[in-house]
Amino acid sequence: MQRANRTVKDVFDEWALDYHADGMEKSHWLSVKQAFSLIPESSGIYLEIGFGNGYGIHYMANHQYQNGQCYGLDISPHMVEKARKKTKPLKNVHLTAGNFERWQPKNKLRFTCIFSMEVFYYFSDLRKSIEKAASLLQENGMLLVLVNYYLENPLSHSWPEDLNTPMTLWSKKEYQDTFLSCGLDTVHQTVFETGDGEGTLCTFGVKS
Repeated sequence: MQRANRTVKDVFDEWALDYHADGMEKSHWLSVKQAFSLIPESSGIYLEIGFGNGYGIHYMANHQYQNGQCYGLDISPHMVEKARKKTKPLKNVHLTAGNFERWQPKNKLRFTCIFSMEVFYYFSDLRKSIEKAASLLQENGMLLVLVNYYLENPLSHSWPEDLNTPMTLWSKKEYQDTFLSCGLDTVHQTVFETGDGEGTLCTFGVKS
């Protein structure tokens, strides 16, 4: 009998309660810190989609956005609880549990930077999710989407079966073309070498 698919929330709730949350920090940090180097200092508003145990938003609130505000959204309430402990002393961090595909920021908030690591391929409609993220940017706002699960990284292709969770497999070109179709200018791609497969694909662009 075929196993029923686990939801993304199920997966990340489970990972928040075992060793995976801290393990993701260790395995992702090499790529994340390279992506963070692309983000300029700002007194604006930062959004991280899928912040995990909070290591990334903690860094950003202490560095590039120390004079700004940092918002985080994660589908797992257990991850939110874990991240709140890490970011508790920081007054410029605001964390929420929710599904980005259905979420709307309060007071029609718009962001100077939106960042995600290993999130977007979990969404039921990847294209619409990128379009939504682009629509939430301020003028000259930056969107950065990082993934290890993509067509040119064959070592990742078994992940949906391994996790028993649906994912959307896109090529580098599909990410780039979608960024361009959303009205993002100066779209760039780079692959951060991690020593694991083809590395982390980072697609980033700026809204004119």
